[in-house]
Amino acid sequence: MHHIRQFRMNYSYIMTCVFLLLLLFVLSLTVNASELPEINAPRAILIDEVTGEIIFEKNAHEPTYPASTTKILTAIVALEHAALDEVVHIDYEPGVSGSSMYILPGESFTVETLVKALMIRSGNDVAEVLANHISGSVESFVDLMNEKALEIGAKNTYFTNPHGLPDEDHLTTAYDLALISRYAMRNSTFREIVSSPSLVIPETKETPEQRIYNNSNRFLWGRGASHQMLYQGEWINLYYPRVDGIKTGFTNAAKHCLVSSATDNNRQVIAVVLNAEREDLYPDSRALLDHGLDNYQLVTLTDEKMLVTSVPIVNGTHDNIALFTEKAVHTILPTTVSADLITKEIKLKDVYEAPIEANIELGEIVFYHNDRVIGNTSLIAMESVEFLPFFKRIPVTAILLSLFLFFFIAWQMYVFRVRKKRRQTYLQRRMERYQ
Repeated sequence: MHHIRQFRMNYSYIMTCVFLLLLLFVLSLTVNASELPEINAPRAILIDEVTGEIIFEKNAHEPTYPASTTKILTAIVALEHAALDEVVHIDYEPGVSGSSMYILPGESFTVETLVKALMIRSGNDVAEVLANHISGSVESFVDLMNEKALEIGAKNTYFTNPHGLPDEDHLTTAYDLALISRYAMRNSTFREIVSSPSLVIPETKETPEQRIYNNSNRFLWGRGASHQMLYQGEWINLYYPRVDGIKTGFTNAAKHCLVSSATDNNRQVIAVVLNAEREDLYPDSRALLDHGLDNYQLVTLTDEKMLVTSVPIVNGTHDNIALFTEKAVHTILPTTVSADLITKEIKLKDVYEAPIEANIELGEIVFYHNDRVIGNTSLIAMESVEFLPFFKRIPVTAILLSLFLFFFIAWQMYVFRVRKKRRQTYLQRRMERYQ
């Protein structure tokens, strides 16, 4: 009996230890999943494409040389200012060093082909040709680029050329490049081009053989012994199916740069790694991309034009007006966090008086997680409400009833006066008869 009791005690002790070890293991997985990636590059950022929220940043607002990642802005400006089928005739030899398509005088290409060569081959000569074609000069085109950067919100970007070759005044930040890239990736033509692993340009009279280029972004095609990287302790191919863009860059001053985009399960993230050593460029970029896709979920807080509430209207053609969300609101949360913990607050005015115009802010809906604001949008009316004059606000039945009462009272007063006058006449005649 003693042995049985001792066995049960030992068994309970062992099972408790096993349970605690399993619990610690699970907790360690949860902690590791939410840990920020360690990267060696001096400047980097990771953002969610839908919301623009920053998931990770390292010196992301420090101005630096961007090398050929400059061409992201060059490409989107070109796509917005020229038709794809426009033919560009080159009658000069572009005097630009570095990566080149080796365009020769007399050749002609469409804008589409040139933008592809710009982003896939990373041709510096192509950047100059596009600039001259669209704006008449490189300087004027660069003005368009800087204007576009400000429009996008890239306030710490100032470019002096369309290709990214070294210039002490040619600067941007990892954060600005993320903004520019997020904007550019919403252009379907741009997105298709930067996700292409290679480019074939047919021969021309001046260049009798095909130009065949692999994309400078080896995430899109890099397989085999010469395209490996050390990632999480293993040598693996650079090729990564999740990646769908965007642009590499290198100069001695800027070192190795890469702006990359990855998509999986309807999530898209954009990573910017700048001024890295060669061996760190792809591992750092992949660490960021994996962290963003594997550890966060996209949560839709509200869709656009969703009915939220209705409010009473004073002096209006309607008694009430419905309020809708002005825009869709999304946020990202760690996958370990439940979306059920999200709360919302509807902020309204005390009184709403007509007239009220459609599509103007009439209130706000704010979303919280652990008392932290994670999203908000204005509440608007989908239709206008006109001011209704007082007499028009009175129901027809009330008007008819009032008129009936008015005429009834007037009739009664008239009858009363007639009767009174008759009685007075009758009494007066009676008095005269007895005198």
